[in-house]
Amino acid sequence: MAMPKVAKLIDAVEWIWVAGSAASLVLIMVLTSVDVFLRKLSPCSVPALFEIISDYLMVALVFLAVSRVYRLGGHVRVTLIEQMLPDALRRILQRIMDAAALLFFLLIAVMGWQSARSAMLFQEVSSSVLAYPLAPALFIVPAGAGLTCLRALQALCFGAPPRPAAGSPAKSPGLHPSR
Repeated sequence: MAMPKVAKLIDAVEWIWVAGSAASLVLIMVLTSVDVFLRKLSPCSVPALFEIISDYLMVALVFLAVSRVYRLGGHVRVTLIEQMLPDALRRILQRIMDAAALLFFLLIAVMGWQSARSAMLFQEVSSSVLAYPLAPALFIVPAGAGLTCLRALQALCFGAPPRPAAGSPAKSPGLHPSR
């Protein structure tokens, strides 16, 4: 399979996961609103809402979008010294940072996989009244970290896609209606 096809496949998976991340954000807002209205209008509430949001939806919100944020250069970084470096040195520094990101997200993916696999084997459930399984949420962590590893590897081998300049907001075609 040619490299452009692999890149397109990574892009497609990434967009699906970003949509999943956005859906989890919408679910957090809807469920929280429903819970607030239920508490105000009746003595009822959504059972185990805090646990569902923190165990499933927040994990999906963060880890399904982490690869896209990495690609856009949106993670927190200190650019004060980077701005003063010549372009050649800046490119070397970017390669070092991509290698560090690959190592970091690989560690998260491996440890996340082990944790998710253990939760599945031991059938771990939440401590809430619903006692829902935790393994599906835990598998989101290595999936998101693994895709980010592919992005870091892609940046190391073929150069990073254009990232916003230091100090400018991350922009992406297709995310802004003005483009």
